[in-house]
Amino acid sequence: MSYLKSISDDGPAWTSSYLHTASANASGGVDITAAPTAGQKIVIDDVIASTDTTLKFTLEEETSGTDIIVMFLSASSVMQITSRGRIKLPVADKKLRLVTSAAGNIAITVAYHSEI
Repeated sequence: MSYLKSISDDGPAWTSSYLHTASANASGGVDITAAPTAGQKIVIDDVIASTDTTLKFTLEEETSGTDIIVMFLSASSVMQITSRGRIKLPVADKKLRLVTSAAGNIAITVAYHSEI
């Protein structure tokens, strides 16, 4: 007698999200993700950023100020980051923020998920 067991892979146990942010001045910092699921950490999947001004883009963890990614973009440029590994914020329940080195029009889209 043989037994057949059904095996199913429902994929990862998270919900992917994305947030698009546009600003004329992110030098004081702007949130670029929503808050993660309670008790979990944000994991960055993709980032697309553009600017019309030469700027330093610093992606940092909310309140701790821990730098996660630093990018230098020239005027009228676009940068995409698709990590081959996991870029995970070090502290649970924190958003990802963008701080630029000066005022200037920016657009940034972050695809992310949260996990333990």
